[in-house]
Amino acid sequence: MDTATNAELEVHRLVEGFELSKAVLYSVSEDEAGAVSLTKHLEYGDIYDMLDSSASSKIAQSSKYVAVVTCGWAAPIQRDNDNDSDDELAPSQHPERRRVRLVVVASRQGIASVLRFSDTPDEVVTDDGSARGSLADAVGKLFDHAGAGNN
Repeated sequence: MDTATNAELEVHRLVEGFELSKAVLYSVSEDEAGAVSLTKHLEYGDIYDMLDSSASSKIAQSSKYVAVVTCGWAAPIQRDNDNDSDDELAPSQHPERRRVRLVVVASRQGIASVLRFSDTPDEVVTDDGSARGSLADAVGKLFDHAGAGNN
C-alpha cells in the first residue's frame, strides 16, 4: 500500500486536475528509502485496450510495479435491494456524482488503488486489494499476460 500511496502522490504532482483524455500506464520504481519515481510509457483512449495490449504486457514484464491512471465519474452504490434505480444510472448521470482520479498500482504480489475526488483534493481514499469489477480484473490480468519474468 505504501508504494501505491507514494505513486499516487507523485501522480498528484504531475497531473493537473481531474480531466485526462486518455488513460496512462507508468512503470514505478522505488529506491531503498521508499521514494517512488514514475516513467510514462503509454496513453490510450480506452483503458481496457491499453491493459490488453502487448505493449502493456512488455512493460509489466520488465517492471516491478506498474501504475494505471485514469479520471472519470464516481457515484454512490446503493445497497438497498428494494430500490436499484440509482445503480441503473451511469455514474456521469447520477445526481450525487463526483469527479475522481484513480491510480491503480499492480505487481505480481497484488493490486492497490488510491483515488482523489476533485471536491476534496487533499484527501485520498485507499484500497489494498479488495476492489472488484472489470477494471480490477483487467489490471490483475496484466501480469498474467506478461509471463513469469523476474517480478
